[in-house]
Amino acid sequence: MPARRKRRARRRTVGLALGAGGARGIAHIGVLRAFAKAEIPIDAIVGTSVGALIGAVYAAGQLENFERWVRKFDWPDVLRLFDPVWPRSGLISGTRALDQLAEVMGDWKIEDLAIPFAAVSIDLITGEEILMREGRVLDAIRASISIPGIFVPHRMGRRLLVDGALRNPVPVSHLEEMGSDVRVAVNLHAQPVREIMRSKKARDGSTPGTISAQLINLVDRRLARFRRRGHRSRATDDGQMEPNLFEILTASMTVLEHELARHRLAREPVDVVIGPDVHSIRSFEFHKARKAIHAGLIETEKHLPEIRKALERRGPRRRYRRGRQG
Repeated sequence: MPARRKRRARRRTVGLALGAGGARGIAHIGVLRAFAKAEIPIDAIVGTSVGALIGAVYAAGQLENFERWVRKFDWPDVLRLFDPVWPRSGLISGTRALDQLAEVMGDWKIEDLAIPFAAVSIDLITGEEILMREGRVLDAIRASISIPGIFVPHRMGRRLLVDGALRNPVPVSHLEEMGSDVRVAVNLHAQPVREIMRSKKARDGSTPGTISAQLINLVDRRLARFRRRGHRSRATDDGQMEPNLFEILTASMTVLEHELARHRLAREPVDVVIGPDVHSIRSFEFHKARKAIHAGLIETEKHLPEIRKALERRGPRRRYRRGRQG
């Protein structure tokens, strides 16, 4: 009777959840570089906002092209990505940035990507969290990066889609349905929220109610200032730095994302949480790409032993483990 052949153990699969965070999300490139350097394969990616952008670029095999492009950014290059519009539903249409991205990575279908990929967005009409696992990659990215009040929402059929960070800034919750054994989350808000707004207290006029009025009634002045000086703060009469409209909106999202990520990662099944130190990079400072990439690389390298240990684990995965942040 022939000897029974030994069954080869199945390799545990790795799923990566790439979190939201604006320009801080360029750190995801460094995270992916660290995985490649360590020869740890990534079997699935789910991303929110900038995490969806970087994840899609990686899944399309275009990370090198994208990194080369973004490393060359200076502040004028960042401004040229944005196309201001009359702000009934957002300050920026997003068309110009998407056209530039299409030139860098091409126009893909999610189903045709090299590895399973999904992007998270929110339907403003129903409040539903949408996981996009098919269709045009550029549509998935455009929907997921649509920061409310800044980017015009992305309409797809009857859905009006915005940034998934409103509900799920680090979407590790979706890795289970994507079949991932080892779940790694990249949380760009692991550091305390600080240095986001330079002023201790904005003027009384900087409240949500008056912001919406500014978007409608003061658009000409705001857009002129945006084109001329970028989204920089200015000093008030008492010497404090008054945050402008962009800073108010992005800082509000940052605080929301920080709290949501903290609460969700504390209760969702995750093996490793990587938290690059990118707190000093503001949401639209894409010209600081080198700094962000380096932060992602060195922080991920610190967690490689933890990731390898999770890969070597045998038996059924545990349903819950509180992620340790870097």
